[in-house]
Amino acid sequence: MSENKSVNRLFLVSIVIYVGASLGLSLLNLRFSVLAQMPVYVSILISQILIFCPFFLYCKKKNIKIREFIPYRKMNLASIVLTVVCTYLMYPLIIVINAISMIFTTSGSAQVVDMMQGQNIVLNMMFMALLPACVEEFVFRGVLFQTYRKSRMLPAVLLSGFLFGCMHMNLNQFMYAFALGVYLALLVEATGSIFSSMIAHFTLNATSVVMTFLLPLVYESSGLEQVPEVQAGGFAANMQNGELFVLLIGIAVWGVVALGTTCGAVGIYIAICKINHRWEYVKHMFSGGTKARMITIPLILGIVIAFGVMGMYIYMERMV
Repeated sequence: MSENKSVNRLFLVSIVIYVGASLGLSLLNLRFSVLAQMPVYVSILISQILIFCPFFLYCKKKNIKIREFIPYRKMNLASIVLTVVCTYLMYPLIIVINAISMIFTTSGSAQVVDMMQGQNIVLNMMFMALLPACVEEFVFRGVLFQTYRKSRMLPAVLLSGFLFGCMHMNLNQFMYAFALGVYLALLVEATGSIFSSMIAHFTLNATSVVMTFLLPLVYESSGLEQVPEVQAGGFAANMQNGELFVLLIGIAVWGVVALGTTCGAVGIYIAICKINHRWEYVKHMFSGGTKARMITIPLILGIVIAFGVMGMYIYMERMV
């Protein structure tokens, strides 16, 4: 069996385990009220374990050293700083994609923000920024991307990003996670190190943690009311025509900002490549490759299950 087929089956197994365990825990929470009161960090830890374990066991079963899926290259200070700068320049694009998706569905990220509010900021950093940055990068820019890239680079970048979005099980998060996954894979190629994508991933998550901690303080000190919670069915379903028009204008304005900052991010990305002496490699990395099949039936089934869950959540939102 080819490596692509093996990791595609692995993705299907991980999706089934994740969805099955999530549904099982939800049912247990309804049956036993004490489980519903467990700390939010326990839920996050369980979800990360569910993502990590199938891929870790895959490495053990195949007698593959984890090091093979973690490309390592020492990053100098300039590369680290530029990686953070490049990631922040990509932020407006993520905001635009997030806003567009929320026209059709509720914000998955808003649910995460609700979980973080009132929690310890240090623990939030550990469980919501550092842990996902390590686990998810090992899985998606590690096992999956490092396997697919042996065949063809461009499909590997797109497919690993697409699967990264699928694993979030939410249409809103899928859209911006897909774009983020593509960026993170390209970042790994620019530096030759998965630590660059971990740094970028942590930067984005940590920014959300800090903003969630600071915003209530800003509202309190200024006497302003906090932004109301997102209602079921997405923003558009609860907006009047005038409000929807304002939202669309906001998306358009942010779109212009995102266009400029994304162009800036491309410039910084090139600088990162050159600092790491990989610019010539990156310019030609999409050429060549093999004819190995990358999309197989198990992978399609895993994707169908992921989108089925997304569709179920949207349906449930509409019924509320």
